[in-house]
Amino acid sequence: MSGHIIALYSSKGGVGKSFIAANLAVDLCLDTKEKVLLIDFGRPFSNDIGYFLKVDDIKRIDGLLPMADKLHPSMLKGYATGHSSGIFLLNLSDGFRDLDDSLLNPMNIGRVMACLQSVYAYIIIDIGTKFDPVVEAIFDKSGIIVLPVTPDALSLKQTQSDLRLLRSKNFSKERIKVIVNRMEKSSTSSMETIARHLGKKPEVMIPSDPEADANMAQGTYPEKFPRHPITQALDRMVYVLVQEIRNSVTAGQNNEQVTDAPVLDLDKLKLAVHEKLLESIDFKKLDTEVGLDSEKSDALKTTVSQKISEILDNESALQDRNLRNQVLKEVLQEALGLGPLEDLLADGSISEIMVNAWNEIFVERKGQLTRIDKKFFSEQHLINIISRITAPLGRKVDTSTPMVDARLKDGSRVNAIIPPLAVKGACLTIRKFPEDQIGVNDLINFGAVNAQIIEFLKIAVLAKLNILISGGTGSGKTTLLNILSSFIPENERIITIEDSAELKLRQPHIVTLESRPANIEGKGEVFIRDLVKNSLRMRPDRIVIGECRGAEALDMLQAMNTGHDGSLTTIHANSCREALSRLETLVMYAGFELPIKAIKEQVVGAIDLIVQISRFKDGSRKVIQVSEVDGMQGEVITLGDVFVYRQRGEEKERVIGEFSSTGYVPRCIERFSERGLHIPREVFWTSN
Repeated sequence: MSGHIIALYSSKGGVGKSFIAANLAVDLCLDTKEKVLLIDFGRPFSNDIGYFLKVDDIKRIDGLLPMADKLHPSMLKGYATGHSSGIFLLNLSDGFRDLDDSLLNPMNIGRVMACLQSVYAYIIIDIGTKFDPVVEAIFDKSGIIVLPVTPDALSLKQTQSDLRLLRSKNFSKERIKVIVNRMEKSSTSSMETIARHLGKKPEVMIPSDPEADANMAQGTYPEKFPRHPITQALDRMVYVLVQEIRNSVTAGQNNEQVTDAPVLDLDKLKLAVHEKLLESIDFKKLDTEVGLDSEKSDALKTTVSQKISEILDNESALQDRNLRNQVLKEVLQEALGLGPLEDLLADGSISEIMVNAWNEIFVERKGQLTRIDKKFFSEQHLINIISRITAPLGRKVDTSTPMVDARLKDGSRVNAIIPPLAVKGACLTIRKFPEDQIGVNDLINFGAVNAQIIEFLKIAVLAKLNILISGGTGSGKTTLLNILSSFIPENERIITIEDSAELKLRQPHIVTLESRPANIEGKGEVFIRDLVKNSLRMRPDRIVIGECRGAEALDMLQAMNTGHDGSLTTIHANSCREALSRLETLVMYAGFELPIKAIKEQVVGAIDLIVQISRFKDGSRKVIQVSEVDGMQGEVITLGDVFVYRQRGEEKERVIGEFSSTGYVPRCIERFSERGLHIPREVFWTSN
């Protein structure tokens, strides 16, 4: 048996909610001859029901909460307090102390209610005036939510608010019933007026009785006054509620029996709801009005949620709140957020999101690529989401500018490209910015490097060596740059220069510069090279360039060669030797007719160390080589490998190997000594 829960709620006190709950429970018991439980869930005080039914000592739910995960229906069969009318009673607590939030939570209440449903055919719950996740959990289990209202302006206004709240929480219109209480014969408000005011027709009208207190002193109306107008109204109320419950049960049974019933197409439903929503709300205007105001944004979200719930009622007979919530959440994300990207961006295990087409999305988790079961509504929907990302940054995506780089609020990097350049359709790539910055210990624990190498690189940074970090796409260059930059002393002025600001240095004296693409008119572009030149006029102690990939390589080398030691940057290359070749090529982009030997001499004079980082096929990232730029032999730059990573093989699809010294003692240790830094020579002795 699974009992039916009927919850009575009003955020306004004084509407007779407890009076209705007590009399309704007794009437329901007398009419159906079933076991009925009445729960007073008022907070902080749960004793109104006891007052109406003249019962002093009522057993409490709070005693069950510490053992909620161990409860069994058999344990609750005799737990409630019996009443002379035949119903059973429970209070939430004694009302003299606040309940522990760790115990009074949605999960525990859900467990208690599930057990009670196995014992009682009907459970009437008198909810207090408070709405929170615990109450929402009760509503989730309730077949019907009853909103009592009195025919006065204040109560009507408050009930309007309660209806909006429940609709915004996506409870279906059919589950919510309005009951008018204390209706005076001389009242100027008719049922039609109330219905028009609330936007929902009341189910039952309970008349006012000036003798109510005296009558209740004798017992409940169904027991003592079976022919009273209030009892007759309660009878109608019981009939309406029981019929609603029986109809929903019958509908559920029919759905189970009809095996060839059409399966609900949620994608089709979401699309229909989304289109109706766009017809009723001007989101472009609202986005402008809301801006960055968090209060207006929350209010807009509530309004849109309520509208989606209304559209769901009109477009579908869907009652299951879990499915309704799924539709509401995803349509809300389409309307106000980034659609299917929202959940992916919130997933901390995902490091990269790759949208190859509107219906083809891949993600990277722990270095492994996986296709996921999410998609956009259409190609145009994907392009709209791309525009939503780029518009706040003053950038546009169209056929005239089909490529764009952008950054999300959390710092995640975004690249988008649309037709005609993207043949299969719009393509979007998001490199997520980690919420928790990876530190030195994390790198060591991940097996990306060992303590020996980190100690050497730390001293190299302190000694103001110029370091070039080399690696392929997604190998972890920016992460390593962040960590090495953290070794820079706090008393030094640091200028960081990036295409998209990703470095998160914690020193107090930092200036962050970011390049800028051209605006919609094609003007105002600021290159990395311009920022490098400008940074030299800003009295930097250190210059940190996020990535060197253009003509700025020449300016960077010149800066390193003219006293700006201790600079750091990254470059795309697959080995230390290849990094040097690429750096030489980038210098040529500056447009000067420099001899190749002169370029090589610039490189040798500027770069002290190259750190090569690589990504392996198991998804792990490791520093595979630390090399010193040793000098030149003829026209060839010589390198001295200080540390290397030697792979021995694979074990359970994981790369295994070890970091080792090569025996090469770098010349830079003389620089260490000059600055009062010491590293034992034993560190460089070969591990073989």
